[in-house]
Amino acid sequence: MKVYYMNVKSINADDEKWFKYLSQKRIEKVNRLKKANKKSQSIGAELLLNYAVNGDIKKTVKWDTENGGKLYLTQNKDLYVNLSHSGGYAVCAVHNKDVGIDIQHLRECDMNLAKRFFTAEETEYINCSADKNNAFFEVWTKKESFVKAIGTGLTIPLDSFSVLSDTIRYDGKTYCFKEYSVGEDDYKMFVCYLS
Repeated sequence: MKVYYMNVKSINADDEKWFKYLSQKRIEKVNRLKKANKKSQSIGAELLLNYAVNGDIKKTVKWDTENGGKLYLTQNKDLYVNLSHSGGYAVCAVHNKDVGIDIQHLRECDMNLAKRFFTAEETEYINCSADKNNAFFEVWTKKESFVKAIGTGLTIPLDSFSVLSDTIRYDGKTYCFKEYSVGEDDYKMFVCYLS
């Protein structure tokens, strides 16, 4: 498994020079986005995908999405990829089995969200933590990476499973979690992959 990250702060979203390296689907998505930072994140995510798969941001990757929104490569079925972005970063995970990745820029956690979407044990874990924001986003990024790895997106209730362990069983398979860093303390990133 390989994980790539890219600082997207220097991507000028209004400069269409990037479009020649993007798929038509990505260009349409970027054009629908209103905020410049969201556009830069989306552009960076696909440039990073190009690099992760082809070793060059200028070599466009052919991809599509499944019904649940899970991205897959149309020309290289042996590789599984997943993208995420937050704040100033885009990230990409590549594996030979199912994989999901999530990154979140840390901010003030919302314990009402935790009570609504997390298990009671996860909420207790956050409440007992010395750093509630870090604990909240640890749980959040693990949950997001898991639902992305299994391909259901948010159709599976987030409080129907716990991510307090380093592994999780689903549909007779074992998925593992691994934490990565972009070198800045105010980000949380986890990858979930089929073992």
